[in-house]
Amino acid sequence: MSSEALSALFQEHARTLVRTAVLLTNDDELAEEVVQEAFLGLHRRWRRKGAPESPEAYLRTSVVNGCRSALRRRKVAANAKVLRPVPDVSAEAAVLLHEEQAEVLAAMERLTPRQREVLVLRFFLDLDDHAIAATLEVSRGTVSSTISRALRNLEDLLGGEG
Repeated sequence: MSSEALSALFQEHARTLVRTAVLLTNDDELAEEVVQEAFLGLHRRWRRKGAPESPEAYLRTSVVNGCRSALRRRKVAANAKVLRPVPDVSAEAAVLLHEEQAEVLAAMERLTPRQREVLVLRFFLDLDDHAIAATLEVSRGTVSSTISRALRNLEDLLGGEG
């Protein structure tokens, strides 16, 4: 893979992938690390086996899997009573985080990881069921039913009335 091609992919997709990872992990620094690892993995894969059919899909799947791994490690650390530093919220972030957004993000954290994943991929990345199914390596039917359950759960958590 040429450095120009990798640079172009990074310029085009890194910001969206970091935002996706932030929504999945609720951690800015961790999200950046996950995305960096995804790009490194793409570069290594490209050198060994050639270009994947869709580098964008490869990166998306790598980011979702990287977030899952990071969250598993975080859970193991929490169970082992390993303390994590509390992230500092910048003044800019505090201003941008409106009350409604905070409520929605808090409700999203209470969903299952799979439900969070499908909602982020659908509503943040605007992927259709087939692309979500390919990213998560599940059936399209699983995606549809998970989105439906996730939206019902989110509505219940936010006190909606249908």
